[in-house]
Amino acid sequence: ELSVNMKKVLYCAGIVLSLCMACQQNKVKNPVSPPIKEAIVSEKPAVDSLVFQDKMIRIYKIDSISFFKEQQKADYKRDTIASISDVKVAKKLLQGRVVFGDYTPGKVMEIDTLVEGNVIAQVRFNDGRLLEAGKTESTIDLLESMFVKYFPSEEILLLEGGHTTDQALDLRQGKWDVEEIGNLDYVYFSKHKKYRLNGMFNGQECSSYFLQKKENGGYLTYAQIPLDWNDNFELCTLKEIFWKGDQQVYFRNFFYGAPHDKRAGFYRLDII
Repeated sequence: ELSVNMKKVLYCAGIVLSLCMACQQNKVKNPVSPPIKEAIVSEKPAVDSLVFQDKMIRIYKIDSISFFKEQQKADYKRDTIASISDVKVAKKLLQGRVVFGDYTPGKVMEIDTLVEGNVIAQVRFNDGRLLEAGKTESTIDLLESMFVKYFPSEEILLLEGGHTTDQALDLRQGKWDVEEIGNLDYVYFSKHKKYRLNGMFNGQECSSYFLQKKENGGYLTYAQIPLDWNDNFELCTLKEIFWKGDQQVYFRNFFYGAPHDKRAGFYRLDII
């Protein structure tokens, strides 16, 4: 009886072993693997969406994967423009060209040039033209603008007007329209400095931006960047800006106080 029972046990063990080997072979032939194809598809960058186009530029909305991939490849290093914010140093550099002063006590609309201050009373541009506070018709009101800084390399004065708006004076080119000059703290140069992104704060929530092209040793307005267009997009504050060569600039749109705003996103601008 013992030998018969042993035979039964050995028989059953043999069946179990055969089943285990068959299962193992089936695993090797049909391995269970993660859905690689689906994972790859989910990481594939979406097709860039054209949101604006004119004769000068095209603007595309892109996904974050494309943006950060290009950012890493570009290895962009920003070249800032040196400036002087110490009004005493600026006065020495601008002596004979810019007259500073302060408001006359009891007379807000008058400037006393014999008093130390950071209000500009008079500006003489390189072409000889004169701009005087309260006397010259212009788009800038010197009586309501305070000195912020001076950019010696471009001979540009940055001022602050009412509601913290940016104002500027270009002594070299004889201009005082900030929409043409911009705030040079906004500047991002393209790779070979053929173009640059410029901008300014106009007192509202969002800033304004435009492109300049290098011509005859200076930079002139090339194209305005619209803040919105046909409900396709709405720009506010551009961050994480970088250039790819001289024809493409990438940026991230941001809304302060609402970082997850659905209007935020990633963009690429192509110069035509």
